[in-house]
Order: sequence, then C-alpha cells, then structure tokens
Amino acid sequence: MSFDEALAYFQSNDHFLISTHESPDADGLGAQYALCRGLTALGKQAVALNSDAYSAKYSFIDPQDLIQTIGQCGDSLPWLASAHLVLLDTNDIHYAGQVAAFALAHKLPVFIIDHHELEASREISGYAVMEASSCCELIFELLKALGIEMQLDMAKALFAGIVYDTGSFSYSKTRAGTFQAAMEMVTLGVQPEQVHAALYESSSIQALLLKKNVLSTLELHRDNSIAIQTMTQETLIQSGASYIDAEDLINIPLQTKSVAVSILFKETDAKQIRCSLRAKGQINVAAIAQTFGGGGHKNAAGFKSTLPLADLKSKMLSLLQRLF
Repeated sequence: MSFDEALAYFQSNDHFLISTHESPDADGLGAQYALCRGLTALGKQAVALNSDAYSAKYSFIDPQDLIQTIGQCGDSLPWLASAHLVLLDTNDIHYAGQVAAFALAHKLPVFIIDHHELEASREISGYAVMEASSCCELIFELLKALGIEMQLDMAKALFAGIVYDTGSFSYSKTRAGTFQAAMEMVTLGVQPEQVHAALYESSSIQALLLKKNVLSTLELHRDNSIAIQTMTQETLIQSGASYIDAEDLINIPLQTKSVAVSILFKETDAKQIRCSLRAKGQINVAAIAQTFGGGGHKNAAGFKSTLPLADLKSKMLSLLQRLF
C-alpha cells in the first residue's frame, strides 16, 4: 500500500483499535500513543489497547494514560467490536496476543504499519517502509500529512521510539529523514537528555537484580557466536522484578563482538516458555521462530512453546547450527 493509500485509510474510517506487539517497547508504544492522540484530534474514535502492560520506565511515553490492556476495558467499549484494528511495529497479527484473539473473534479489519516487510502470505492490508528507522518515524510522517498539529507530548513519545529503535541514532536504518524528524521534534520542545534518561537511566533496583541473575545463566556456543540466557519464574520472584523488566536483557550479549545470535528463554507463570531471538547482519532468526510456530523479522523474532526447557534448547541449537 502506498503512502497516499494509507492516508486515505485513516481519512475514510472512524473507529480504531490501536495496538502493538506483546511485551511492548518504546517504538510500539510511542507510535501507539501519538497515533491515538492524533486520530482523536481529527474527531475519530480511537483507543489504545495491548495484550501486556508496559514497563513503568515507559510511563513518560503515555502521560495521559491512554494505553490500557485489553482486559482493563475491552468489554466497556462495545463499539470496539466494529472497529478497525491498527497494528503497529509488527508484521504478524498473532504477536498482538489477546488483542489479536479479540480482533479475530470479532472479524475486525486489520491494518498493519511496520518498518519491516509485510508477509505476502497473509491477506492483511498494511503500510510498510523497509528503509524507515522505526514505526514512530512512519507515524510522524503520516500524522503530519493528515494535517494534525503535533503536540509536545506526541513528539516526545515519537522521539523516544526513534531513539530506542535506532540505538540512539546508530543503527544502519538511521537515514536523513530520521534526523529530519528528530530535528522537528526537538524544535517543538523535546529534550533529548530527558528522553535518554527515561529510557536508559530509570530502571529499578529489582530490574538490576533480575539482570544480574539472568546474566548468571549465560551460555555461549559455537565459538562464542551464540548466546543463551534463561529466566525462570523462580529467578523473577527472587529478584522482585516484574516480567516486563526482562524486555531488554536479550540485547546484552549482542554488545559483544563475537556474539551473532542472542536467545532468551522466559518462563511464564503458565509454565509456558516465551523465546526471543535477536541477531546481527544477515542471520535470519525469523526462520527459526517459524519452525516453532512463531515469527517476526529477520533479526528479531520469537515464539511460545510448552516443550521442556532442555528439549527446546537442544532443538534450537541444532537449528541454529545451520545458519552459520
């Protein structure tokens, strides 16, 4: 779908359920908040609902408390059953968890906005720009084209998402348009040092203890090119942290030169294992996730499993060997 077609989609519809993937991050949340604010300013009905609550460190992205979980207010808004689901920062509806289940049960039309390629096999419309740095950059461009006056809180939310998804403007998809968008946001009053502090200098002691405990499980394989970490429920309880505090732990091993693939196994309270995969360069971890019924992007993917951890780890390592 073209940019103009994406604009027409928002102009021609009036009821929107805006969501992002499970374990939401700054890019998904920033895009979600700003789009919800913008569509409301146009006189549309828009609500931001996710499957999971977001980490407390992201509360600055949502100063009006617009982003709720589907369990909090899904039943109190009957018009949602006829809304359009706008799914941000993921190319797979199933990554929206309970929101996806709600949308599929009510046969909601689904529209995806992402900065990764949409899956051609899925009959879902969407707008994707693979060259874009982040979903927040795309939402910024769309809101401007819709004639929405950008408010400081919206700009701050979008700036946070761009900073997060570009590694503070260091990743390869950071383009001239990314800096242009950031400049306009700073001109509106966004203070980069405040956003950086909120994103990277506001974790709790409990989150720090969780990081310590999970790092102690680190395993290295294939000449230190594959890193595996594990978070059990016991580890989570001992640290006093919340499940969403584990969000960024998977990225730590990738800071090491030799590590090309990072895997994080997280045990849920339902005795299910969520597996997250991250990779550098041309390694396609989405193909591994798809083997287990999951999906994602080439360098960032995941899935859920009920297999025993030891069996799951063994199968994962066997499949990963083929990528090298």
